[in-house]
Order: sequence, then C-alpha cells, then structure tokens
Amino acid sequence: MIPNQLFNQPDNVLLLRKTPILMMKKLLFLLVFAFYCANISAQIGLSSPDAPKIMEVGAFISSLRNSDQILTASNPNAKQVENLLYKVQPSVYFYAGVVKTYGEKPKSLFTDIPSLSGLNNANMLKNNIEIVTVKINSATANSTIDLAAFSSFKNLKYVYILSSVDVTEQSLASKIIQMDDRLSVFYKVDRGDKNQ
Repeated sequence: MIPNQLFNQPDNVLLLRKTPILMMKKLLFLLVFAFYCANISAQIGLSSPDAPKIMEVGAFISSLRNSDQILTASNPNAKQVENLLYKVQPSVYFYAGVVKTYGEKPKSLFTDIPSLSGLNNANMLKNNIEIVTVKINSATANSTIDLAAFSSFKNLKYVYILSSVDVTEQSLASKIIQMDDRLSVFYKVDRGDKNQ
C-alpha cells in the first residue's frame, strides 16, 4: 500500500502542499541567518586591515604595559611614553609657520593640522623628536591628517592627537592619510571644561 501512496495524487495532495511551504520556511530561516551573520561580521570588521590602528591614550599605555610584561625590553615602553606625555621635555612649538624651541635637543613637537603642511620646510631641530602632539579643534575637526608631513623626523615614534571636540578611533582613522608603520598613533579628547 505504501508504493500506491506515492503515485496516488488525490491522497498525496496534502503532502505535496506541505513540502514547498516547509522548504520555503527553511529557506527563509537560512537567508535571515545568513544576513544576520554577514551583519555581525561587517560590524566586527569595520576597520580594514589597511586602516591605521588608533587607540585612546589610556588604552594605548595599558597595551604597552601588557606587552612590557610579556615581551622583551626592545619593545616600546609604557614608562617612556608616559614620560614623553606627562613630564617636561625640551620641545618645539610650530604654529602658523612660526617655530619656537624651548630647551636643547627637543623630544616633543606641538602643532596643529593647518601647520602640518609647512613642517618639512620649517627650520627646526627634527632629529631628536620622538613624539608629535597634533591639536584638533572644531575648525579642523573634518580635516585630514597627512602623516607624510613627519617623513623627515628620523626618531619619531608617536603621534598624539589631542582633540577639543569629540572623536572616535574610527573617525580619526578615516582622517589619517599616508600612515607610516613606524608610528604609533593615539588620541585624547580634552575639551578643557575641567571647571564644570
């Protein structure tokens, strides 16, 4: 009797109706699942492998501390970065084409985005600079940061972006062009509203 059920159309009509509906449900579920997975992987991989790696300054120093514990002393040192950031260093200030040098053999350079294009032509001591602080304000928040401006700085290791407007790692990564692998880029948002 079972073989007759396969060929007997009137008895098998209900079975034929359920199969396409069941298959459509399975296909719909599979498509929803595939789009969900694609969406998750797109969110995880927002930054392409070519995008510059930018971290908030606290996270950057923490990652250096962790690597200091795991790796050898030849790697960047968290203490060295903290000293460059928070201790008084011989410094150069370069704003609107004007160079002001304080101390001998400066290790720090302070500048802003509009001044970057004039850095290579500026008459300053570049060989000892290890960290550059680039200031961003509301007028320059949408400008690009061309790291090729630092190509003549032989000992430069760090680019510190100090922003007075809200920025994220992703927004900064989209503004940085001509990333140099020898440079570590990190940032801090400092609105200067500490009295509130």
